[in-house]
Amino acid sequence: MTSSTYSAISIGLAIAALVALLVMVASLVFMITKWRTSSRRGNAIRALISLAVILACFGTQQAILWWVFLPALGREKMAELNASRAKRVEATTFVKVGETMPGFSLTTIDGETVVLPMLGKVVLVNFFATWCGPCQMELPHIERIWSDFKQDDRFRLVVIGREETAETVREFRQKRGFTFPIAADPERSVYSLIATESIPRTLIVSAEGRVVYSNLGFYETDVEEIRAELRKQLGTLR
Repeated sequence: MTSSTYSAISIGLAIAALVALLVMVASLVFMITKWRTSSRRGNAIRALISLAVILACFGTQQAILWWVFLPALGREKMAELNASRAKRVEATTFVKVGETMPGFSLTTIDGETVVLPMLGKVVLVNFFATWCGPCQMELPHIERIWSDFKQDDRFRLVVIGREETAETVREFRQKRGFTFPIAADPERSVYSLIATESIPRTLIVSAEGRVVYSNLGFYETDVEEIRAELRKQLGTLR
């Protein structure tokens, strides 16, 4: 439902309610002034019917507002946000979905060497920075994903601190209580293979080394998309 349609319906309901209000007032006045006449009963019924119409108009307007218009407006705004984000992804990303992940090697703060592409493994890669607000909103979800999938030896995860040092990401992980593998990319040497700007940025790399999911920024709806893609990719492996 568009804003103009909702406005037209609201105006129509308001006019109907106003007419019913005038009828109700007139009926009450006539009922009082002609209390001893036989028309008293008819005026009372008209007043009650008018009140019911007013309440029905208000209820209908509220039902349309909460059950139809606001959900439609939310979907419209989300579609606009997704379209804007898709444009940003297109404009700032070197490696698109379907393309081969560039090769790189990093050492996590735990001393584990991560080499991509990692053939035979499904890899979730997340770029963040310790100062980034959306990153801090997203990383608790990444931690839960890590907890849910880390027992599967076909799955790997690496969270990479863009323009961060090993010391800053170590301190950040400890302070936040995260347990996922984390590495530093102080010179953007890895990030620059993937994109020009914008974090958080999340990619899923298939067991064949192709990027099958790529996104930037963070919305709550992203979490289930990531989980669904991980389940899909892991489901293709034996």
